[in-house]
Amino acid sequence: MSSEFSVLNIRLLLATGSFGICLAIAYLSVHSGMVLLGWRRAQGLKRILSTNLLLIACFVALLLGATSEWRSSGWLRFLRLWSPVIFFWWAYLWAGHTLHLFYPPGVSFDSVIIRWEKRFLGQPSLWWARNGSRWLTEVLHFFYASYYFYTPVLGIYLYAQGRFNEFEAMTFAVMLGYAVGYSLSPIFPVWGPRWGLVAAGLLESSQQKLRGYWVTHSINFIMYGGTAHKGAAMPSGHSSTAVVFLFWCYHLWGLWVGIPASIVVLAMGAGSVYGRYHYIADILCGAALGALSVWFADWLILDS
Repeated sequence: MSSEFSVLNIRLLLATGSFGICLAIAYLSVHSGMVLLGWRRAQGLKRILSTNLLLIACFVALLLGATSEWRSSGWLRFLRLWSPVIFFWWAYLWAGHTLHLFYPPGVSFDSVIIRWEKRFLGQPSLWWARNGSRWLTEVLHFFYASYYFYTPVLGIYLYAQGRFNEFEAMTFAVMLGYAVGYSLSPIFPVWGPRWGLVAAGLLESSQQKLRGYWVTHSINFIMYGGTAHKGAAMPSGHSSTAVVFLFWCYHLWGLWVGIPASIVVLAMGAGSVYGRYHYIADILCGAALGALSVWFADWLILDS
């Protein structure tokens, strides 16, 4: 009887919605560990740790609160599936607390990437935007902003179709890319070309912001006066999410959606370089991370 009860508990623990919650708990634990390791630089140590513990408690309650009737509860299913996704969108802001725990704010590894790009690629982050018009800037910023719709579009579609395991596999891959990226940034801080090229004396500070129209102005607000962190460019979260998006577009709809999605994703990557938000190295590392995340999520959730 006790063995049957334990097997039932394991099955409930691994019910739909659990993997994303476990990932959120794991990330909050890593975040807390980093804060404790770099506590001398941490601002508001008690507030950060208490918030993390509260969030962990909430996620554990969701994880352990499953019963045999939970599948019939639409609101509980929604909460279990969507709350980790919403958490990781917010966690980008929260990751700012760990960004400078191990290095002073003025330290970055941009010079290493700049030398690599100059040697092998001819510094595209530097020269490409110098030859662009305001309309080209606007179009590429439009595609750069398309990133914000990748996960919501796929998530809403899969959830509305009742394909909850696939929803979880897709969102888990996206969230794993975020979790790894947020955790690596304090160890390997990279500002991105718009800051790194200025620090290297290759770009005038007056040329940081590109001139376009409404979309460009909106992205400039986010990147220079909004939520964007200076030091979290490597690996590119845009690229890791784009690879997940691309894989699932082909998986769900085949070539007739996959080919247009490929064009959108390539244009988004071009916009990342053109706008000087990412180096090519950031994009390549992000794409590799996205591919590994897709493979791991499918193996963990769909193939189990």
